[in-house]
Amino acid sequence: MPARLALVALLALAVPAASAETYTDRPITMVVPYAAGGSSDILARLLGERLAKGLGQPIVIDDRAGAGSRIGIEVVAHATADGYTLLLADMPHTIIPAIQKGVRYDPVRDFTPIALIGTASMVLFVNPAVPATTARDFVALAKADPGKLTIASGGIGSTTHLTAELFQEKTGAKLLHVPFRGAGPALTDLMAGHVQSGFTTLATASAALDSGAVRALAIAGEQRLASRPAIPTLREVGIDLVVEHWWGVLAPAGLAPAVAARLSAALQAVLDTPEFATRLQPLGVAPAHVAPAQFRALIASDTVRWAEIVKSAGITLQ
Repeated sequence: MPARLALVALLALAVPAASAETYTDRPITMVVPYAAGGSSDILARLLGERLAKGLGQPIVIDDRAGAGSRIGIEVVAHATADGYTLLLADMPHTIIPAIQKGVRYDPVRDFTPIALIGTASMVLFVNPAVPATTARDFVALAKADPGKLTIASGGIGSTTHLTAELFQEKTGAKLLHVPFRGAGPALTDLMAGHVQSGFTTLATASAALDSGAVRALAIAGEQRLASRPAIPTLREVGIDLVVEHWWGVLAPAGLAPAVAARLSAALQAVLDTPEFATRLQPLGVAPAHVAPAQFRALIASDTVRWAEIVKSAGITLQ
């Protein structure tokens, strides 16, 4: 009996090793918890194309929008931890548990951090029909007629929503929040003039900005973007607000360490490529170069930070 138990134990230990040796032998799915067209979708496709070359398998992008990114996140949280289902996570990954009831995932415990991809400052955009050329002009318009100007977001509890709430808190402006199922649909209605303003990343709105379909008033960053030096920061116009959005790749908890290491190495190889950094710069995204342990620490700290902000702002699902 002891010999049989020993054999079973050895076989159990051999499973992760065998899994690592055969990885990868089929396509990998990267779940994006938003609608197509948003910044996460854009980054996932840029990343997936290059990651596929490093791993020798196609990366299938699966857009799973809904519940402010919760649906897609939960899909990955409960997927098999074999390295073939990944999540292109972003900051709302740490916000959803504080704002929604019955969430079936823990931002830290239920995932294996693979790599932090990049960060980007939020940008305040308006439809060109809005008679404001600066953030201060926009605040003045909002204060002149409280609750009339609309501000779009990618959903209740999204980074775009919380940034809008913080903007109102900092300026005293009263805006009418209009949530959408992702940053892409929010931008589409902003361009059409159905909503008048919105915070989002340059990654989402770059093409719209270039075409003149939207106007950028200010950046919620520490400094101006090198690719858009004409856009001032909010701090430059006297509004003390900085919000840096982040994106990263996660796998379900329990992923074999060897598989996680291979994925992490493949992703870091992409991030270290000057060509990839060049593709990110027009989007206002700075590549990240941190270890998976540091990425886990960021997720843990943001989970605490946003829970406090959600509570203080009294944000709840409608």
